[in-house]
Amino acid sequence: MSSLFNIMKITVDARKLRARVLVNPGMPLMTSEDIEATARVYYLAPAIAKHVCLGDAGREFQDCMGNTELAHLLEHLSVEIMNETGLAGDISCGRTRGVAGDDRLFEIELSCPDDVLAIGALSSASFMMEWAFLHPEATAPDFPGTVEALRQMVLALRGEAEGAEAAEESGDERIDTEEDAVEAVAAPDDTEGSAPVFGGAAAREE
Repeated sequence: MSSLFNIMKITVDARKLRARVLVNPGMPLMTSEDIEATARVYYLAPAIAKHVCLGDAGREFQDCMGNTELAHLLEHLSVEIMNETGLAGDISCGRTRGVAGDDRLFEIELSCPDDVLAIGALSSASFMMEWAFLHPEATAPDFPGTVEALRQMVLALRGEAEGAEAAEESGDERIDTEEDAVEAVAAPDDTEGSAPVFGGAAAREE
């Protein structure tokens, strides 16, 4: 069975997750190639439209969502899933970069307060986009249920009775303001063989 993405490699350090993602041949590369599928993703997680988004048209993701790379949409959906769990700090952010030499290959970076949280968000976002672009006849994914299941899994693995409060207080890598988030996603990166494309950030609402 064909799939939308091939997540070829994931590396995690104390600050971020990096995923090498291939948009498989034969699949749409741009959201403009399937606006209906893009709309399905939006209806699952409408908050992505208001994410701060740098390096593309406008300042918010809604300004480019109708004509951007699918990998960029995957990044923003992953960021929103992390944000909605309430375990990612005040700001969740990411960046999508094209890899030189292959217009279907991307590197997605996600802020990584917890490796299970970041990997789970990316995996869940990939599944949701598979549904939106390839299997819309199937039952739509349960976005709130997915978020809650991921939240509970992370808290259980932490083994902390006050896991949520601990996540709120671990401020070593937390970005505390929107301005700091913008600086973080816009900061230069010396990753060899790739060029910056765009970055996004989502702030938790109190």
